[in-house]
Amino acid sequence: MKKIGFGKKLNLYFQYKNVIAKNKKALFDNFYIKVDLVNRLYTVLNIPSSLIGEPYNLKTSDINVISENYIKEYISEISKFLNYIGLSELYKLYKVEKVDKYSYLIIIGYSLFETNKLASTLLYKIIPSVISIIILSYFLFKYKR
Repeated sequence: MKKIGFGKKLNLYFQYKNVIAKNKKALFDNFYIKVDLVNRLYTVLNIPSSLIGEPYNLKTSDINVISENYIKEYISEISKFLNYIGLSELYKLYKVEKVDKYSYLIIIGYSLFETNKLASTLLYKIIPSVISIIILSYFLFKYKR
């Protein structure tokens, strides 16, 4: 596999971002998916009670199997849609996390780098460093004269 440079990754990210922005309404209407500030797709998927039936009749392992199959089917439908709108290979499943007995947080994001980590690095490391250097330079050159 050929390595992709950061510039190309960034260019593909902006393409991903634009496609997501154009399809934001369709994603919400069809899958109840929202888009966060760093362009991750997220939703909380509730397992329908019709699939589970009477919970006290099932073991936890049975509920987990039912939930897992439902989540896989849901993600498969989302993947078909994302591929259809032109995001093949530009997205990946970041996380599926259980938030309640029958609810799961699903996060899908850009595949070539994790946008939340990049945003965090920019916000908490790079931008403060640049601002500090600018302020320090200002005072050094101002009082040097």
